[in-house]
Formats: sequence, structure tokens, C-alpha cells
Amino acid sequence: MLNSNYTFKYVLAFGSNQGDRIQNLNTSLRLLQEHVFIVQQSPWRKTEPLQHPKFDTSDHEYYINFACEVETVYTPIKLYKIITKIEDTIGHPRHRRWCPRELDIDILFCAKKTSSQFSLCEPFSFKKQPDFFVPHLEYYNRDFWRQMVEEDLCISKDFLAKHFL
Repeated sequence: MLNSNYTFKYVLAFGSNQGDRIQNLNTSLRLLQEHVFIVQQSPWRKTEPLQHPKFDTSDHEYYINFACEVETVYTPIKLYKIITKIEDTIGHPRHRRWCPRELDIDILFCAKKTSSQFSLCEPFSFKKQPDFFVPHLEYYNRDFWRQMVEEDLCISKDFLAKHFL
């Protein structure tokens, strides 16, 4: 999707731990590109499943994860609906949280596009939408996401912290 009038910038996190992970992720990118412009993408990494105090993840296989920065005209709620359709098409069970899946896409951060550099944009306020989990509150608990976003995508830690105010 090419459009010079993008109004939002996002950092999205992708993961797959079932089926043909590479194909799942490539298909998700192809489908998503119908709605967003991908600015940059981190390298893909193999990661171990996270542990959770409530849900047993001991039988989960490894993940392939990456993050990317995208621009689009879509509001966070509209982009979330698009992402959900893509996840459902490829395979994302919704009967409970923390189960293995062919595809998971999370919106980690969102900003109003006021500059071509993500770090110079204004963080989007979600205070009016308390049930919408952006910025992704688990972000700081996951070293691999921080490395992908802060180091690979070169988005400053100080700027990202503004999203949590």
C-alpha cells in the first residue's frame, strides 16, 4: 500500500510457533502490505516460548519472531481488526490466551505521524480506550522485543517510554 498521506506509524511484533513458520510469516506480510507500508523490519529470530504463571507453555515449540515499523491511514482499532482477520486466516486460536498458534501479530506501539522518524512522532493516546492494550504492556518484560525495536529498528528507549505515560 503506497500512499503519501499516512497518518499513523506503528511498531508491530510478529510470531509463529506452529506449522510452516516461515510461510505463515511471509503470508502475513503479504496480506498486511495490502493495508500498510512497511518502513523497516528487524531480522527474524528463533526464540524459546515464554513462561507464564497461569498457562502451561512447556509443550510449546520455538517461535520465529520479528518486529517491523509500518505506516498507514488506519486508526489503531481499524488496524487491529485487519490484523485479527489476517491472524484468523492463517491460524490464531482464540479459545484461550497463551496457546500455540500459526500467527500472532501484536501492535506494540502507535504514534501519530508528524515526522518520517518514529522517534520524532507524537505517541498516540489510548486513555479513552482502556481495554485496548497499546502500548503493549508486556513489551518491557521481553528482552527479544526490546532488542528488535530499540537496536534493530533504532527506535529510542526514551521515546518508547513516553508511550507508557
